[in-house]
Amino acid sequence: MDLQETIRTFIIHYGMISVFVLVLLEYASVPLPSEVVLPFIGIIGALHGISFFKILIVSLIAGLLGSSITYAIGYIFGIKVLTFVGNKFPRTRKAIEASYKWIEKYDKGATFISRLVPVARTFISVIAGVVKMKPLPFIAYSTIGIVIWNSILIGLGFLLGNNTALIDTILHRYTLVVGGFAILVIIVLVLKNRKKLIELFK
Repeated sequence: MDLQETIRTFIIHYGMISVFVLVLLEYASVPLPSEVVLPFIGIIGALHGISFFKILIVSLIAGLLGSSITYAIGYIFGIKVLTFVGNKFPRTRKAIEASYKWIEKYDKGATFISRLVPVARTFISVIAGVVKMKPLPFIAYSTIGIVIWNSILIGLGFLLGNNTALIDTILHRYTLVVGGFAILVIIVLVLKNRKKLIELFK
């Protein structure tokens, strides 16, 4: 049984509880790609008459809880968490280091934008905890990012149904656009703060 069929069976049998569990696990950095999970939740929701907004609200609550778990882990255990992940999964080191420097310098904006970028969003919550970002801004900016990301992916499932190939194409182009925008924001911020950055890396 492949991942999509497993998700489908889980959602059909357990309804909104399954939506909550799947989204919570994904936002808690369990390897369940939201690019697969959320559109498929939308597809099943549309087929079985579940309200889009009901799914969105449940996914938001689950996303915030999952994000808060990894935030708390980062907050309590600090840099040791990132060191452990980097040593255990060497391919993640560059992404972790880049995300860490970004959020350390531009915490609130980084939290929001990273929610919309597939690779960065994996580490953003734990890094926010590691750098001791205040809980209220973390929750606020995470909420905005989660609502936008979940709305897009769940909405694609509702609108396009079982046309997973088209969903994949749209997500690929969307990721490129958002990734490009994020890079542009970083460049602007770096140029504006180049003197501080030079001092930071001395």
